[in-house]
Amino acid sequence: MDMGFFYGLFSSATFGLIPFFSIPLMRGGMSAECALFYRFLIASLTLGLILRLRGERFRAPLPMLGGLCLSSLFYLLAALLLFWSFRHMPSGMASTIQFLYPVQVMLIMVFFFHERFSWITAASIALAVAGVYMLGGDSTSGDISLLGLGMALLSSLCNALYIIGLHVTRRPGPNGLVVTFWVLAFGAAMSFISALLTDSFRLLASWDELLHVLGLAIITALLSNLTLVLAVERIGSTLASVLGVMEPLTAVVVGIIVFHEPCTAAVFSGVGLICGSVLLVMLGPQLLALARRQGRTPGRTKGSGQQA
Repeated sequence: MDMGFFYGLFSSATFGLIPFFSIPLMRGGMSAECALFYRFLIASLTLGLILRLRGERFRAPLPMLGGLCLSSLFYLLAALLLFWSFRHMPSGMASTIQFLYPVQVMLIMVFFFHERFSWITAASIALAVAGVYMLGGDSTSGDISLLGLGMALLSSLCNALYIIGLHVTRRPGPNGLVVTFWVLAFGAAMSFISALLTDSFRLLASWDELLHVLGLAIITALLSNLTLVLAVERIGSTLASVLGVMEPLTAVVVGIIVFHEPCTAAVFSGVGLICGSVLLVMLGPQLLALARRQGRTPGRTKGSGQQA
């Protein structure tokens, strides 16, 4: 159990290190498309080797591969928009706003898949809007732009569509690591094409770039996915998802310490509200089940002596 919590925290914290490795690459002149190509390529090749050593089968039906390719497109767009937003707003804020994707998944399921709208939904939306408002308030002072805010929100939406696409595609399907391999492989191919079309592809120019690319691929893509799978196996998907709150917190701390990003009460209030919104979504089913059980608990009406 303890190791499951460790794996969950490690997974979310390593994913929150994306700005730490990506921003120096882009400041050095590498495009987001090119950085993502190296990230996806190295991560998919390494994961493929691990799966081969474990004796896993890579084969999947063609319709499923088509669905995974489309899901990978949303995954790539989510990453691209997040990287682009780093140019227009503090990376910690962008990563926190992108973390709103579970709320957007819930809204999509409510409006397009006829899931029930509950007080959990309403409360999480209110917290999310308040959190984005607190973070976006700095746009008036020039710390961030509305363009960056929009990119981070679109990145979150693309991530939500990616998750819903995986949910539809994988039923039934191969295990999570095999699916991750195909998503990363398709992402490498599409980001390479994107880099060629934008004439931004280039080879690595220094050992420093190589180290940052390896960190971006091995730490934030490969290790984060491997430890997430281990966490889900040991503590379940709900607790593993709740521990994902370390992702934006890590990004905010890295932004403040490494990149000297704003450290204000508004920033921490916004981060706290958004994290609270996502935690409410993650724990929503358990809270609703608890409320229903309490509602069915027999009680006594005042002075009647009979069960209500």
